[in-house]
Amino acid sequence: MSQINIRDQKIVSQCFKLFDKDEDGYVDFREFASGLSVLTRGTLAQKYEFAFRIWDSDRDGHLSKDEYKQFMRTTQSLKEVDNNVFEQIFASVDLDGNGKISFEECKKGIAKHQLISFPLLFEDLSAGSTLVQEEREILALIGEKVYFKEGETIYKQSVLGDRSNSWFYLLLQGRVVISRNDVNIAHIEEKGTIIGGEVIFGSPTITSAVAFNDVELLKVNAGDFMPLIYHTHQGAVTLVEKIGKELVQRLHSITMLGIKYPVIAHDEKFLEEKNNILAQWALSYHSLGQNGKLGIVATKQVGTAEDLSVAYSPGVAEPCLAIKKDPLKSYEYTSRSHLVGVVSNGTAVLGLGNIGALASKPVMEGKAVLFKKFGGLDAFDIEVNESDPDKFIDIVVSLEPTFGGINIEDVKAPECFYIEKEVQRRSDIPIMHDDQHGTAIIAGAGLLNALELINKNIADIKVVVCGVGAAGFTCAKYFLSLGVKLQNLLCVDVKGVVHKGREDLHGSYSYLNEVAVDTPIRTLKEALVGADVFLGVSAGNLLKPDMLKTMNKDPLVFALANPTPEISFNLARQTRQDVIIATGRSDFPNQINNVCAFPYIFRGAIDTRATKINEDIKQAATKAIASLAKNGPIPFGPDFIIPKPFDKRLKPEVCAAVAQAAIDSGVAREKLNIELYKELL
Repeated sequence: MSQINIRDQKIVSQCFKLFDKDEDGYVDFREFASGLSVLTRGTLAQKYEFAFRIWDSDRDGHLSKDEYKQFMRTTQSLKEVDNNVFEQIFASVDLDGNGKISFEECKKGIAKHQLISFPLLFEDLSAGSTLVQEEREILALIGEKVYFKEGETIYKQSVLGDRSNSWFYLLLQGRVVISRNDVNIAHIEEKGTIIGGEVIFGSPTITSAVAFNDVELLKVNAGDFMPLIYHTHQGAVTLVEKIGKELVQRLHSITMLGIKYPVIAHDEKFLEEKNNILAQWALSYHSLGQNGKLGIVATKQVGTAEDLSVAYSPGVAEPCLAIKKDPLKSYEYTSRSHLVGVVSNGTAVLGLGNIGALASKPVMEGKAVLFKKFGGLDAFDIEVNESDPDKFIDIVVSLEPTFGGINIEDVKAPECFYIEKEVQRRSDIPIMHDDQHGTAIIAGAGLLNALELINKNIADIKVVVCGVGAAGFTCAKYFLSLGVKLQNLLCVDVKGVVHKGREDLHGSYSYLNEVAVDTPIRTLKEALVGADVFLGVSAGNLLKPDMLKTMNKDPLVFALANPTPEISFNLARQTRQDVIIATGRSDFPNQINNVCAFPYIFRGAIDTRATKINEDIKQAATKAIASLAKNGPIPFGPDFIIPKPFDKRLKPEVCAAVAQAAIDSGVAREKLNIELYKELL
């Protein structure tokens, strides 16, 4: 705390005395933490009281004229206060006219004259900055202004393992050039931008920073900053979120430069540092502020006894009786009309495998957040500690009265196929295993658009699917429904090509008979010779450059393994210039992201009170998504065959297409005016 930036040493002395509660002349850790908690986490009233006690130097419970003048000078950043103005303010605040101001009078004076007693104890960082009040408080408390001349180095790119640099910086004035391996990444000139923030995640500085012109910065020690995070000060929490977002964007910029600069593309140290930063940021993100990603908010007022008598007994009986008489009234009187259940047993989580129900909870919470963010649907997660398929089915089916739809998530193959089919058979609400159908719907949209770009007919192309678990198998079947011929489709798993002569295609793996073909081909390498499309939902780095070279002209590669694709975007482009490549990653073009589909499929299905999600609905979603990529602000081309997840057109267009398909196919229980519905979305 050596960088506390308070102007008056007398104030520092008063602060020390306030922290030193046992008055032994020392501030131990408990006293320091207690005082700091008030400064950083306390209510506004607590901060006012703390500030009042600072100015009350004689500790008589009142501020004299001199003390109140000092109070005004510091809190209002004034060197001098006009005596006439001061006398008027003092007289209006001194309500009882006794020539001194009590704490209650001080609070009223603050409200009356809009005086600020805490934030302006420190440097004002507000002008031209995007920082919020709480962030400015923290930075001014522990930051130190520093200046650099044009061309001077602010900090250097550290070597892997070097933790000596523990400072990050906030730009106040000027422009800073950020680089890595002598390749310029960005020119930073927006006031309030944080650079070098990776140090708070225990990483060495991954870039170098040089002053482009004369610059003014606020220098902050990560060691001083971290305790404020642990105490969940709101300013520190929002700053970490801001640092995390800026780091992700900067890492993306560096990654994309790898396409042009081999010195970055082959930088193994960067990959290790990048993975470490992203891992630490992910952990911080989930623990900042209120733990986890979900909360519950009441949608009706319950502040009075009258409110409670309607929200609960006796008034709540009326909607109960109405629903008993007509079950569809549950959509009108309860949250069922906008509520999705995200249900998992954690047997096939992302790229993590069978980690169990409890460990899957962060993923399921995340899925619920995506439903809210993109589809406007409320959702909550239910982790079921049950691996027996029939028992799991019974549990999920029993949840039908709670939800308008159920998203089954991260359940392993082959059980997932049986589970989804059986739950839907026994339920009258939309059921979808997103790992299967979400991936297929988006990949299908990408396939249709890419084929249009290279002028190939879907009935003529040869497709290789690598990985035939939940997503891969369903993608293969979905491609067939879009027009791919079975004789032109080869599926490959860990045992090789799925062919009719394989002896293991029975029992649990009998489902693979649906995509088995007569062929002498046995390996992935053989299968790819002359192939037009590779779709991988398997494992990282399986598609080798020499395999890619044997594919047909203008090959389409969907390398969807996460976090490491079957072949990296950069390597694929370096191997073949004519390749169109999509991955599951957000840091490269053409991300195959389920979020472009599932929130809107459920929204359209629930809004029409659909009883199921059928093939008509899925294909309607695929075509709507594909259409958006061809008719948007970003030019349609090899690097843009799929809309980006934050494309605001997705919600109205895909929801409307799904609703129309539900009505046309006869699964909707409520007919909508689609044009009006689209406008309302």
